Amino acid sequence: MTNEKLCKSRKKIFLLGTGAIYGKLAVSSIIGIISVPIGLHYFGPLRYGIWIVISSIFAYLSLSNFGIGAAVLTLIGQFHDPFDQRIILRRSIGLLTAIGIIFITLTVCVSYLFPGWIAILGKVPSDLQGEATKTTFFLIILYFIQFPVIVFGPTFSGLQEIYWTQIYDSLSAAVRLVSLIVTILIKGNLVTLALFTGFGALSVGVISGIHLFSTHPDIRPRLFEQSTNTSPSCQLIFTSGIRFFLMGIAVLVIYNTDNLIISHYLGPLAVTSYAITYQLFTMGFSIITAGNLVLWPMHAHAVSSEDWAWIQQTCNCTCQLLVILGGLLWIGGIAFVQEFITLWVGPAGYSGLVVIIALGGYGYMLSLVNTYVMLLNGLNRNKNVVIIGALEAVFNLGISLILVKKLGIGGVALGTFLGTLMTSFWLLPLDIRYQTAGKVKLYFKSIVTHAIWVMLPCLILVILTYLYVSVTWMKFIVNIFIITIYLVLSWYIMPLDVRNLVVDIPKLMRTSKS
Repeated sequence: MTNEKLCKSRKKIFLLGTGAIYGKLAVSSIIGIISVPIGLHYFGPLRYGIWIVISSIFAYLSLSNFGIGAAVLTLIGQFHDPFDQRIILRRSIGLLTAIGIIFITLTVCVSYLFPGWIAILGKVPSDLQGEATKTTFFLIILYFIQFPVIVFGPTFSGLQEIYWTQIYDSLSAAVRLVSLIVTILIKGNLVTLALFTGFGALSVGVISGIHLFSTHPDIRPRLFEQSTNTSPSCQLIFTSGIRFFLMGIAVLVIYNTDNLIISHYLGPLAVTSYAITYQLFTMGFSIITAGNLVLWPMHAHAVSSEDWAWIQQTCNCTCQLLVILGGLLWIGGIAFVQEFITLWVGPAGYSGLVVIIALGGYGYMLSLVNTYVMLLNGLNRNKNVVIIGALEAVFNLGISLILVKKLGIGGVALGTFLGTLMTSFWLLPLDIRYQTAGKVKLYFKSIVTHAIWVMLPCLILVILTYLYVSVTWMKFIVNIFIITIYLVLSWYIMPLDVRNLVVDIPKLMRTSKS
């Protein structure tokens, strides 16, 4: 393939993938906006808070696949021969099936031997402990039954067809909303919601597998096909997966221990307001990091051909653009989140200025940190990311436990912000230089210039507006003016190559359609 054709192919893959991710985000955001007030109204703040805590613990179950799904994404992108891809899929499905059976057995044994295990959820009232126990049990069992089908989404991504992964993720989100609505219609409880949610997720996984093997019959695993000495081994899959597994531990500590800490120290009722605010910011985080999710398998594909020039250019352009979006999330969050949440679910859903500032600052750093991590994932050189992520998780957890006693839920949010600031924010760029032997150089001059002369002044102005402008319509106008100034100045100091890329997006979209 010529350089020109390769460039066009990459642009098409990126635009299709990014478009699909933003489509999924739109669907997920709309579903989230709809489902939160519905669930909150039907279950009530206490029971809904318990569901959120259960979901937080449920997120830890994603670690139990030992990162094999993420390893499949990277390895499918690096091994282009359908024979090797069949071996990867066959061995991955076999590993996941065995792991799923083991964990189902362990779950049943633990539930039988330790009937009081539900205490891990925090201060659950005695009259709701039975319902919470059954809900958690069924969610766990149904999740492990899904293990053999979780490789299909990553396989689509590894084949540079991430748009199908996003479509099925959107379908999963829709299934969760339908599960909630059906639960309400039949006047069910949290157990009912867990059953519908689990079986719905399993159905989506099966459908995605049927689709994958019907459109790519050449990678359909052959049960008795003999591998070669050069074929991807179980050891390679498991070793690659373990790195993603260890990274996942750090990520889940960062993203999901907040609710557990709040539940244990302040009770499930306090979880609700924090989780609602965090969910809103999570939508912003997803918008910022969407493009990097597409670039992960593209980096894996590029490194197999040693195309370091493209990797460096792509990474730097991504950093320059996303840091502007991260600043916009920080400033816009302080400006409008309180009013939006008040209109959305009522004033009880707002968790305070400290939480908004901390989560906004975390989003700003995430715009860079996520870019670094996705690059190292694509290169499959993320050994040190595990160490850095673990260090961030330790700082996050320690600071949160100290500050929650003094600042409440604001202290927990500050733990997330400060943990990232003190670790991944500056350690990951050093690791990229080391892992690539200097082949990928990151340029920070324009990022620092933007932070000092544009982002920080606008951030200070929007905080002052929050504190000292009490008239709602006047505050709205002032904040719109601040954000407009932020965007104009950001465009003015944006590097020329990034500005040209933004200007060319409409033309690139027309080209990709043709």
